[in-house]
Amino acid sequence: MMEKYDPLERPLEGRIKTLFHEQQMSLVIVDDDPTGTQTAHDVPVLGDWSADAFIHEFNLKTPLFFVLANTRSLPKEAATSRANEIGQNLRKASMITGRKFMIVSRSDSTLRGYFPSEVIALSQSAGIGNMPVFLTPAFFEGGRITENNVHYIMEGEKKIPVAETVFAQDKSFGYVNSDLTKWIEEKSLGSIKQQDVKSLSLEDIHAGVEVISERLNALQPNDIMVINSRSYRDLEMTCLAIHALIKEGKGFNFRTAASFVSAFAGIAAKSWKPKNVSGASKGGLTIVGSYIKKSTSQLELLLEKEGVLPISISVDSIVNDSGTIETYMNVLVEKIEKELKKGIDVVVYTSRELISGANAEESLAIGEKVTSFLVQLVANINFQPAFIIAKGGITSNDIAVKGLGMKRAIVLGQVIPGVPVWELGEETRFPETPYVVFPGNVGDEKSLAQVYDLFIDNKMGG
Repeated sequence: MMEKYDPLERPLEGRIKTLFHEQQMSLVIVDDDPTGTQTAHDVPVLGDWSADAFIHEFNLKTPLFFVLANTRSLPKEAATSRANEIGQNLRKASMITGRKFMIVSRSDSTLRGYFPSEVIALSQSAGIGNMPVFLTPAFFEGGRITENNVHYIMEGEKKIPVAETVFAQDKSFGYVNSDLTKWIEEKSLGSIKQQDVKSLSLEDIHAGVEVISERLNALQPNDIMVINSRSYRDLEMTCLAIHALIKEGKGFNFRTAASFVSAFAGIAAKSWKPKNVSGASKGGLTIVGSYIKKSTSQLELLLEKEGVLPISISVDSIVNDSGTIETYMNVLVEKIEKELKKGIDVVVYTSRELISGANAEESLAIGEKVTSFLVQLVANINFQPAFIIAKGGITSNDIAVKGLGMKRAIVLGQVIPGVPVWELGEETRFPETPYVVFPGNVGDEKSLAQVYDLFIDNKMGG
């Protein structure tokens, strides 16, 4: 029986951090929504993927930064096009500055997103294609582990195969396989066969770095390898071998969740609590766009809080009643600003019924229409809130970048495990405002209210 470890224990963090900085390169995490920052701190996150933005980071010799690609909100063709553009701009910036870089395609720990097409587009356009690809969806802070190639979500001590969860029923990114070798064949529409997918087992990892190195070194160009892991200890052992092989001139591409980024760079989550955020004179703004069951349960508990003003947004009105949408928007903005000025905390949320299209593309288009409404709503608010909490990956991305004009923010840390908070830059409409990126699938039913309480305690001097 394999020895069990605390999944969050980081025995090799310091050693790996040294190895990472010795590489003298920038690790670029291209995030298909903004929640990849949930295990990092004190690093930049870019809402701008222009060559100039990358040149700026490369000239600063920034060791690690995130790029908000938000490709999960797009149809496949548009997502591929955006990935190509980002890769091309990274290549151009590298040629101009002489700075080496590696790309991590960061995606959802519950397997929603475009794979392998997004990884292929990024790597080929960046000039680092035709290399082995590591698939590592583990996210220990959220209870996501992989063993015997099967990806699980932990609920207490119970392991639930991810295909048996609500995430596998996603209208745009659904799937039927929890075994990642089968999932790869499913997602590649059969172009990559299950038997051709490689695997780094837990037994390999526990045998030590030499065995891991042998397994990784045997990979051929374009091979895909599933990396099993139940703890940071497992990932860190794998990263020791990867760093050694990179130093020897080997190259790899990556499709991962957030924990790999933390393990590979030797950084950890950092607890962040509100401090001197605002006086009691301003209200805070919470926006809930995510419609999954967990988000709805969290929202219900938040709305029970005394002093919270709920404002429900009718999704049906947004999708089907475009003739009166401008008037509807103006009424909402006026009401929100009035309450924020009085020091009332406003919770804006989309109505909870899910309106889906006839296919994945139509469902994405409906989601985009709803998100665009929320973005425009925030863009029209001229009173700076004490804080902003955005619930849902796509929601939080678009509100930051499109609604607030964010080009570069700093990840301050995590307000609770798996929930990052950013400090918005001077270019934004609300500079220095704490901005909480609350993923739809993180936490228990009390977590959203818990985060809200932290801000309220600060406002009240607690």
